[in-house]
Amino acid sequence: MKSKKDNIVIGIDTSCYTTSIAAISLNKEIILNEKVMLKVDKNAKGLRQSEMVFQHISNIGKISESIDSKLKDYNIVGICASKSPRPVEGSYMPVFTVGLNTARLLRATHNCPIFETTHQENHIEASLLGKSLSNENKFIAVHMSGGTLEVVLASKNQFGYDLEIIGGTKDVSFGQLIDRLGVKLSYDFPCGKYIDKNALDFTGKIKEGLKTSVKEGYMNLSGIENQLNRIIDNEESVDKNYLSRLLMDTIVRCMIKSLAYLCEKYDTYEVVFAGGVSASKYISKSLTQKLRKYKIKAYFTEGDLATDNAVGCALIGVKNLNLGE
Repeated sequence: MKSKKDNIVIGIDTSCYTTSIAAISLNKEIILNEKVMLKVDKNAKGLRQSEMVFQHISNIGKISESIDSKLKDYNIVGICASKSPRPVEGSYMPVFTVGLNTARLLRATHNCPIFETTHQENHIEASLLGKSLSNENKFIAVHMSGGTLEVVLASKNQFGYDLEIIGGTKDVSFGQLIDRLGVKLSYDFPCGKYIDKNALDFTGKIKEGLKTSVKEGYMNLSGIENQLNRIIDNEESVDKNYLSRLLMDTIVRCMIKSLAYLCEKYDTYEVVFAGGVSASKYISKSLTQKLRKYKIKAYFTEGDLATDNAVGCALIGVKNLNLGE
């Protein structure tokens, strides 16, 4: 008979561009963190929901085959899946039904409890793993990924956190700006890793930054895309490194303006960053350094937990399971 130390909770997250399954022990040790990116055709700017659902179903089958041997010595005692993008009424995307229904099937076959969470809560929980905030009861979290840019005030409750949206984008997201520039520069979608490397490789100076529009924590970002397009259309030759640094520098300046205002308004000076865009080495290094001027401490995590994953779902499952016991 397997011992109690072999008990694990499974996390499942089927987001817009990644199929993720994770397994966490009850003492929060990562046993498994499997991810498969959805395939996007070259020069395409994304996928339709129907295409995402089809790929998720296929990927779940592939991951199931590969993890079978890795988890054969463990007891699955709980399952937690993302059911929607955010913990607000009306938040829904068809892609998350794939992960949720997979979780329901596992519950039936393993006779264990199932818990539901959201993609945003999953991201934040994964980013908190191993972090020691001075005040875990109240902090600011920034969720910046391919299609999302939200700044939320996280307040601890019995089951996790209440998330109140206090800032973010009024139009497009940072991830969309990065991907659209990358596609124009002929990179494969998603383009974050290429733009990030270019920004780090740029050795010159930016003479004049792009204009930004930030008010009371909220950002209007479509104007940034228009400015970049004008530069590309008016230049005979394009310096990819310069354009990448120009965009990343603008993203950092927008974020600083937003957080300087919000941290003072809500009297909390710790910020946790989650989502794929936060995996950018340029953004994390630059923001961490520049936020110190405002006495704001930034918490970034390694790429595997910053980008889409199901570790946060599994962690939330462990919390709920412990509360039940």
